[in-house]
Amino acid sequence: MSGGGIGLILVIILFAVLAIAGFVYLIISLIDMWKAYSRNQDQTALLFFIISIIGIFISGSFISYVLAIIFYWNRARGKSWLGIGLILVSIVLAIIGIIALLSFGYDMTNIENMNFDEPMMDQDYNY
Repeated sequence: MSGGGIGLILVIILFAVLAIAGFVYLIISLIDMWKAYSRNQDQTALLFFIISIIGIFISGSFISYVLAIIFYWNRARGKSWLGIGLILVSIVLAIIGIIALLSFGYDMTNIENMNFDEPMMDQDYNY
């Protein structure tokens, strides 16, 4: 297996670990938001909780990460920095993944070699 293939597998494994860590971070932040609302009747925490749940379905949890960072900023600075770190690590992994794909030979700019007459392409359109 070439270096690009090993790098691609490594990036996929790191993305899986990052996805699990991000999911745990979001669940913990949602629990903390609900606790803040139930203890102090903090309307901001309730609003963050509702928008975070909606944001998970709309934007793939990016809105929820940002709201969790804002929620934790004055409450628990370490959890806020953890959220910023998760976002930065995901950006770095995306860049490394693109580099690994390019080194593996993946090229979407070469349109001449794309086969548009495949049966899968014909199933998508009703002629």
